[in-house]
Amino acid sequence: MNIINPATDEILKTIEEDNSQSIQKKFEEVLQGQRNWKKVLLKDRVACIEKFKELLILNCERLAGDLTNEVGKPLQESRNEVQGAASKLNFFLEQSVDILTKKQVHNDGTTNELLGYDPLGVVANISAWNYPFLVGVNIFIPALIAGNSVLYKPSEFATLTGLNIADLLYQSGVPKDVFIPILGGAETGKALLDQPINGVFFTGSYQTGKKIAEAVASRLIPIGLELGGKDPLYVTDEVDIQSAAENAAEGAFYNNGQSCCSVERIYIHKSIYDQFTKDFIEATQKLKVGDPMDPNTNMGAITRKVHLKYLEAQVQDAVKKG
Repeated sequence: MNIINPATDEILKTIEEDNSQSIQKKFEEVLQGQRNWKKVLLKDRVACIEKFKELLILNCERLAGDLTNEVGKPLQESRNEVQGAASKLNFFLEQSVDILTKKQVHNDGTTNELLGYDPLGVVANISAWNYPFLVGVNIFIPALIAGNSVLYKPSEFATLTGLNIADLLYQSGVPKDVFIPILGGAETGKALLDQPINGVFFTGSYQTGKKIAEAVASRLIPIGLELGGKDPLYVTDEVDIQSAAENAAEGAFYNNGQSCCSVERIYIHKSIYDQFTKDFIEATQKLKVGDPMDPNTNMGAITRKVHLKYLEAQVQDAVKKG
C-alpha cells in the first residue's frame, strides 16, 4: 500500500498491508499481552500515558509534519491537533485513578458492597483520517489506562501518524504486545472484526459505522460509534456581525472543511442577512489556498481524491439552486 501526499501526489512510503493471517497473529499477541498488562498497577499505567503526553509535546514538529504530508491539512493546524491531543490527555491523567479505584458503596454490617471495574480485554479501535490524534486518544488512552490491550487500525490515509502513535506509546513504556497497529484499508478493517475482540470503537462515516454495527451485533460486545452529522449554525441579530462571519468561515473551512462538526448550513436572522453575507464572503476571500507546509497557507489539499468530484457536484448544485 502506498502512502501518498495529497498535495503533491508524491509516494511518501510503501508499507505492507495486514491480511487475515497477520491480523490473527496480532490478535493472539495482544490477547496474551493484555493478561499481563491488566496486572500492572493503575498508577503505573497512568505514568505511561503521562510520558506519552510529554513525548507528544517534545515531538510535535515531526508529528505535525508527517500528519500534514499524508492528509494535506495546513501545518499549523497539524501542530494544533498534536498539542490539542496532549492537552486532552489531562482529563484522563487527572480522573482515571479516582474513577477506576474500587469503592465501597454499601455496608450495613452484614453485607459489604464494592464497585470496581474490570478491563474488557482486547479492544479494537478503528480510527479516522481527519483528526487521527484527537479522535484516537479518545479511545486508546482510556482503554490502555483501564488495563485493556488495543488493536489500533489507523485510517489508510493516516497510516504514518498511526505508526508514530505506536512508536511513542512504546517509548512511554506501553509493551509492544499491548498496543499493535493493524495496517490497511476497508478489507483489513473487515478482517479485524472477524477476530474475537471484546469491544470495538469507530470514528468515521455513517455507512461504515452501520457495517461495523451489523458485523458485531450478534456478539453483544460493547461498541462505540462517532459518525458524521449535519451541523447547522444559527446567527441571531444580537451578534457582532463581522466576528460572527469570520468565525463561521473558520468553522466551515478549518481543516479544509473536513471536520466532523464543521459548519454545513448557516441560518441568519433576516435583519442582518445582507451584512453577514458580505462579511462572510470577505472572510473566505482572505483564505490562502496552497502548499499545506507553507506557514501562510490555511487551506491545504483535500485528503482523498475521490472527494473532489463529490465536492464539485455540491458546488454546482448550490449554484444551480441560486
